[in-house]
Amino acid sequence: MTKSLFVAKLFAVGVLATGPLTMASSGSQVSRSAAKALPAVEVQELVLDNGFRVLVVEDARVPRVAASLFYRVGALQERQGEHGSTHFLEHMIHQGTTTVGTRNFEAEKPILREIYETEQKLIALWNQDRNRLRERNIFFDELDWPTSPEMERLRQHLYELEDQDTQYREFWAEYNWYRRYGGLMRHTDPVPATTGDEWVEIDIDLPKENLELFFRLEADRMVNAVPRGWEAQRFTVLEQILGRWSRPDTRLAEALLGVSGYAHPVYTRTAWGHLRDFAYFNRASMLRIYDDYFVPNNATLALVGDISLREVRSLAQRYFGRIPRGPEPPARMDLEAEPPPGGAVRLDWLEPLEPRVLIRYRIPAVGHPDRPVFDTIAALLKGPQGMLGAKLLGERGLVPGVDLQVTASRRGTPGAIDLVSVAGRDEDLATIESAMLEVVDELRQGRVDPKALERARKALRLEWERMRSDRDELAYQLAGHAVFDSWETLPLQMEARLGASLEDIQRAARQYLVPVNRVIATSRLNPR
Repeated sequence: MTKSLFVAKLFAVGVLATGPLTMASSGSQVSRSAAKALPAVEVQELVLDNGFRVLVVEDARVPRVAASLFYRVGALQERQGEHGSTHFLEHMIHQGTTTVGTRNFEAEKPILREIYETEQKLIALWNQDRNRLRERNIFFDELDWPTSPEMERLRQHLYELEDQDTQYREFWAEYNWYRRYGGLMRHTDPVPATTGDEWVEIDIDLPKENLELFFRLEADRMVNAVPRGWEAQRFTVLEQILGRWSRPDTRLAEALLGVSGYAHPVYTRTAWGHLRDFAYFNRASMLRIYDDYFVPNNATLALVGDISLREVRSLAQRYFGRIPRGPEPPARMDLEAEPPPGGAVRLDWLEPLEPRVLIRYRIPAVGHPDRPVFDTIAALLKGPQGMLGAKLLGERGLVPGVDLQVTASRRGTPGAIDLVSVAGRDEDLATIESAMLEVVDELRQGRVDPKALERARKALRLEWERMRSDRDELAYQLAGHAVFDSWETLPLQMEARLGASLEDIQRAARQYLVPVNRVIATSRLNPR
């Protein structure tokens, strides 16, 4: 990003907060859709001229509205050497804008400009010495950030400038506005958002009469975000990652990502990022992501609650309708999985951890016609009453303390189905692994009790009933599926998984639950 573009973005006038705002609804499109088997949920869709999409589900039981705003960008769109930058950007865009979170933006501008110029000098030094800074070794320390005296001087100057800027900052102004007016958030920290492989989402639940606050703040955030408190947030996010790494089960999960995908970037990186890259994050690269992806035509807002489409259209046009359409996101934002090699993969974890066996198979993404079958398979297998429980606790006579979990990931990139059994003793792992593989083989042979399949369908119906009765969860899932594939995929997938037959299950198992597509991981209390 050039300096002129940076200044144009950073010093944009807060047109969303002041001045007359007009409606331009002539080009808007409205459509209604409802899944045939799920008539209780009616989704209404509004698309503005600039591509901003709004989904509305009216639910007047409680005078509140759940809002979930998704942008289609995440770890998959990051460049090499910038892993974790989208998650970091998620934090940065919650530090305020040109109109919110500042006591005097005009007085703040010279400091922000000097921060930018100082960082440009630091970037030039990084580029000049990049071969010396980057270790060319196999083993390295993630927190070893090679540097030089001049780099340290510039970094120290950035710290000092950031301290100067605090005199004009109102910390967590947007978060405090939400809380002051009755906002409820999934998160316990002042950043009510999450980042994944291909999404950044912001969600708030507000009283109906205060929903306009969401439109006001989030439209402003889309256009006028200011990256304040950069260094403080760098170490906040680092602390989050180190906190995760302090748990052995998290380190095992990240190791599994590394061996599960071979050359597929979804599995070899996480939205949290690599610690080594944090030393080289800079505002210019972050704002490139912000400019390219935080645009109305790359966003979907789902609203579930006591609100009508007429009311939503007025708010959407007033606050988001005047934002110019941004660059069109790349047509292919997803990456296809690499063909699996010619053998299964094993991961034997060498840190002491509760005994477990995890068997993972890669499966198609949300939107693929085979994807709903794996929800049915997961429901068939999991729990003490499922096929895994019957095999381990019944036939093999293992103690009831064995914990059985089966999950099928829901996202638009290639996903996985995980079968996990946690035991009380290392000595049981061989028996557990053998039994788990026998159950998978029974699926491939079509040996499924019809009564068990009906129980699985009942569990899936209950899951859907819970989802559609929870306004926050329904808003989250609708907007998320709009990013993964299409919002219409959600009710269609719920319907399709109920219709998965024994033949569908056997066909999917024969195609996907095979050794060449398998990873088996074990952990032990005494791995040596």
